[in-house]
Amino acid sequence: MKKITLTFLIFLLAFSFTYAQEKQKKQKQNKNLPTPLIEVMGGMGLSSVAGSLSSTEKRLTGLFGAGATIPVSAQNNIHVELAYTFQGFKYIPQTYVMDTATINLKSAEQRFNYAKINVMDRYFIDKKRTFYVNGGFYLAYLSQARFQGSWETDIPGVDDKELHELDEGNERDFKTFDFGLNVGIGVRLGNKLASNFTIEARFSYGLINVAKPAPDGTTYNEHNIYGILKFGVDIPVRE
Repeated sequence: MKKITLTFLIFLLAFSFTYAQEKQKKQKQNKNLPTPLIEVMGGMGLSSVAGSLSSTEKRLTGLFGAGATIPVSAQNNIHVELAYTFQGFKYIPQTYVMDTATINLKSAEQRFNYAKINVMDRYFIDKKRTFYVNGGFYLAYLSQARFQGSWETDIPGVDDKELHELDEGNERDFKTFDFGLNVGIGVRLGNKLASNFTIEARFSYGLINVAKPAPDGTTYNEHNIYGILKFGVDIPVRE
């Protein structure tokens, strides 16, 4: 019985000593980690789609939101953002010849508004934490889709010089969620102890076909592509 009790006491002492060492080591590591950051941001860029539509061109778009950078080592970080983006694409103006009519497309664009969660690994290239690269994924919810266009028709024997216009929501034609990849490179300008101004160039590519089949059964294969120049202000979080 005494041997069992002695052995148990030795085990408790060894466990307590090991636990204390690990706790002290962890506290020391955490103490040496950079300060977490919170960020507010906005930006402008270009978006379009890649896939079966060949008559598209880029559309000027933007975003705004907020994020947090959580260090896991001196240079490696987990960066999370909640953003609202304005995306979509334009149709190239052209003429469509049908059986007995000609349609002259003057302008047309498809707009997408997405609420996005971006989760990325942010790695600072230098020890001063000035230059960094990003890589990760996004999950997006389609809050609004809208088509706007104008065209003229030319039908033999019909005097129709009126400019026709259409402006309506068409969320039903697209999938509610999008998922894709982000990659970017950026720089932080400031004294690192207070707020810093961040400039980042980022590119996103959607992995999901966002187009639903048309009512007549026609299928499309469209993936969101999005490039943006992001501007932000990050503030260190003090304990």
